[in-house]
Amino acid sequence: MSSQGKTSNNTSSEKDQRLANATYPTYKRDRLPTLQEVLSRKTAPPVCLYNFYLYMRDREKVSEYLDFYLDVLEHEVLCKAYVKDLKKLGLDVDVEYPEYERFRPGGNKSDDKFRLSTTTNMDRGIQRHMSSSSRSSDNSISIDPSSRPESPSSSHIIEISNENNNNKQRPLTHRDSVRSNRTNTTTGNLSFYNRERPFTRDDLRESAERIYFKYVFEGSEKEIILSDHIREKIAHAIEEEGDTQHKRDDPWIFYEAKKEIFAFMERVHFPRFLKARAFGNMHVRHIKMRLAIGLFCLFIGFAVVLSLIFLDRKPKTLRLWSFIPIFFGINNLFAYLWKLSPLFVLLKISETKFFHFQRVKEPYIYTLHVKRGIKVFLLSLLISIIVMVIFTVVPGHRL
Repeated sequence: MSSQGKTSNNTSSEKDQRLANATYPTYKRDRLPTLQEVLSRKTAPPVCLYNFYLYMRDREKVSEYLDFYLDVLEHEVLCKAYVKDLKKLGLDVDVEYPEYERFRPGGNKSDDKFRLSTTTNMDRGIQRHMSSSSRSSDNSISIDPSSRPESPSSSHIIEISNENNNNKQRPLTHRDSVRSNRTNTTTGNLSFYNRERPFTRDDLRESAERIYFKYVFEGSEKEIILSDHIREKIAHAIEEEGDTQHKRDDPWIFYEAKKEIFAFMERVHFPRFLKARAFGNMHVRHIKMRLAIGLFCLFIGFAVVLSLIFLDRKPKTLRLWSFIPIFFGINNLFAYLWKLSPLFVLLKISETKFFHFQRVKEPYIYTLHVKRGIKVFLLSLLISIIVMVIFTVVPGHRL
């Protein structure tokens, strides 16, 4: 159990790091983003995919739903890459991978648009990474024509030649290439970057089974709640459907489950995320800390002004010194209630973790922060002035 926990924590931290280092384009919009835009990486901090992942993991404690969704997206991209590899090798996709078209959901244009918008954006990001990696790499990949396989699913030999060295390295067998091509991605399985060989049906099967046994199988590590008929349909597709040589590994196995999880996150968790990140800019622990600071400052302010009143100190303007702690106290209490710090708004930052900050790059979100920050400041100032006027006009009385 401890080794599984360490593996899960390592995978989570690696995913956290990848999402944190990702680049998010800025789109000009005069509205709040949708969940589809967040998952397609069309939003910038503080409502980007990285912050949504942190929110699902740290606040809602249900990151497995987002993990499942992202892993299914990567499986879809993996299947698309396999289809492209088949076409590059001059093979017939309908013969080598008939399940890809046979089980493709059809007849609903909105579903097709929903599916393509997510996979296309992820595929573009992967292609950009692959192109930049290939430009910076000194190794070139060459496949021996004499040993060219009939299908990427069969065993083959790949030779890696170095441009700076004419001596060829040891040929990689299918097993070696699978081992060298395996690394931690979001799913923790195959790397889309610096590939040394085409993807195979074994890779697709491994990816599909990993998702199934990690999220769908009863009692799995990160079991998610799905409708019974969807869970049974996935189990039947993974364990029984397909021919003797290849069981089903197409992306449409998880299509209905992905739609159900998307609807669940959109209905339950995403509105809370927007409330926390689009209308606020503080971490939960920081919000609680503001409550404690606010009460402490109010205690100091009231103690000072009441002491001056009951000691009947002259002049009465001495009581105005208590305005400072009273204002800070009321300001912190409003920051606690509104979950927004005017100081963070002024610095154009938002808190992702406790005292870990990120620049606000989404224009519309920053506009919301500015409006709410001004309200918090003005309300704090107004109430502080009213309180101080009352304490100033109260006649002193020495006890």
